Amino acid sequence: MDGLYEQFRIALHSVWKRRWLALAVAWGLCLAGWLAIALIPNSYEAKARVSVETPDLLPRTIGTDPAQRKNDLARIKQTLTSTENLEKVVRRTDLNLQVANERDLAAQVAALRLAIKVTAQQDDIFEITATSSVAGFSNAQNARTAAAVVQALIDAFVEANLAGDRAQTGQ
Repeated sequence: MDGLYEQFRIALHSVWKRRWLALAVAWGLCLAGWLAIALIPNSYEAKARVSVETPDLLPRTIGTDPAQRKNDLARIKQTLTSTENLEKVVRRTDLNLQVANERDLAAQVAALRLAIKVTAQQDDIFEITATSSVAGFSNAQNARTAAAVVQALIDAFVEANLAGDRAQTGQ
């Protein structure tokens, strides 16, 4: 038992002699970790669930199979993320501050297309998710932008459907 105690004392003494080196390595790792975490961009996400009355948008016909129904629902998702709608979204949100010419607008639309996800939850419910992590924006601006993008998508979709209803009724 004395041998084990003596070995423990020797190991403790050798660690104590190199304590400043261990402390320097620990501080170096902490600083590197803090720097790596600081460089990770903040990403804000906003979600909305939208109930779409598909019989109004997609009339049910006799003999419509589920595959055709799925294609119709995919068309709704494609309409939400069309270039025309995304340009409206860019113009209505803080993303407009990043646009100086048509090329910038196209770049913002392409980035927005990657940041938006539309998924069908159930038969008539869609979930719209937008992520914002613009490098030049503050945390508050990114959070507002994510929420504004989702709201602008919903507004553009409603406007498009109201315009379609007016065209069908002849108003």
